[in-house]
Amino acid sequence: MSGSRIILALDVPDRKRALEVAHAVSPYISYIKINWPLILGSGADIIRDLGKIRPVICDLKLADIPNTLRLIADEISKRSPFGVIAHAFVGSDCLRELVTYSPEMKVFAVVAMSHPGSSDIMDSQIEGLIEIARSSGVYGVVAPANKPGLLSHVRKMMPNAVIISPGSGAQGGDPLDGIRAGADFIIVGRSLYDAADPGDAARQLLSVTGSI
Repeated sequence: MSGSRIILALDVPDRKRALEVAHAVSPYISYIKINWPLILGSGADIIRDLGKIRPVICDLKLADIPNTLRLIADEISKRSPFGVIAHAFVGSDCLRELVTYSPEMKVFAVVAMSHPGSSDIMDSQIEGLIEIARSSGVYGVVAPANKPGLLSHVRKMMPNAVIISPGSGAQGGDPLDGIRAGADFIIVGRSLYDAADPGDAARQLLSVTGSI
């Protein structure tokens, strides 16, 4: 591991471009987070391919009944990702199913999101979502760096959880504010993969955020 606090959000659908960016930024990041655009555009085996560069977190934002989550976990685990992201609002029975059924994968629960619409429902239910995540034994939670007050509260309520935080860069958040508020890792996407030189952009970001 580089010791970096940076997670690359690799939200590009093209396999060749994804691998190019991943290789370029790999000295400066700790994890690669991938979402549906890349999985649908390149196939699920991209999880394994990127895992040879840096550990992969599958940001599938899982939200389904326990039986369906087991089926999804079976397919994901064949590609050996480091972790998977699920929504906390589905309830503790669903999260606990993921945690116990596939213990080799770290489960991160979304308790708040970085876009404005998160305030419609999720942000007002933060206490309940935190409690669901905490009681389910998840490895970590997702909480936004561009809402440092909310992020700080999540850290206070979950002092031992690994917090990964989107919302820096293109979404307006300051990565240092996120770290000061309690984030262990800052998730950055467009500011890196859309940069003229992704590797240099990641190097500069690392110089700002520092190492763990």
